[in-house]
Amino acid sequence: MNINRGLVVIDVETSGFDPASARILSVAALTLSPTCVVEHSTYTLLDPGVDPGPTHVHGLTAAMLAGQPRYADVAARLASLMNGRILVAHNAAFDYGFLAAESHRCGATLPVAEVLCSLELAGLLDLGLDSLSLASLAAYWNVPQARPHDALDDARVLAAILPSALRRAAARRMKLPIRHPSTLPLPLPRYPACA
Repeated sequence: MNINRGLVVIDVETSGFDPASARILSVAALTLSPTCVVEHSTYTLLDPGVDPGPTHVHGLTAAMLAGQPRYADVAARLASLMNGRILVAHNAAFDYGFLAAESHRCGATLPVAEVLCSLELAGLLDLGLDSLSLASLAAYWNVPQARPHDALDDARVLAAILPSALRRAAARRMKLPIRHPSTLPLPLPRYPACA
């Protein structure tokens, strides 16, 4: 189950679904060793400069986000955590798409050469689950989930289930679906559309 390069587990909460118009409200990044031991974690709220969108889902209000750093303020720190590591996210196209859009807006580099989507990986593991949501996977592998749609808790949960998923893939002698970001499928929405 050894991935030669380190990993960085990323989760973002956003103001909507479209990276071209919606913004990141919070981001968590956990760096993992090649054996999936958490080495470092960082989390921040961000002032998106736009309406935070579905507050009833992510719990982040305009008042909570006002005065927080902008993405440009944390882009270099996030890039240093991602550099040389495989980015891991649940529905990775969603998270990567937002990171790429935010990085482009502020002229920052996004040093991601390889991505592992845990949703795609779970779909290959024949788990027998009706849903491959992060909550379903957490329940399957007995990982407590305290605050769904909280970037730090979701990243923590993903980091905790990842070793079990990788062991199962290794036992099945599966090639991990690690890909270049340009080959990611279209992202799936993270939560139901709001009226």
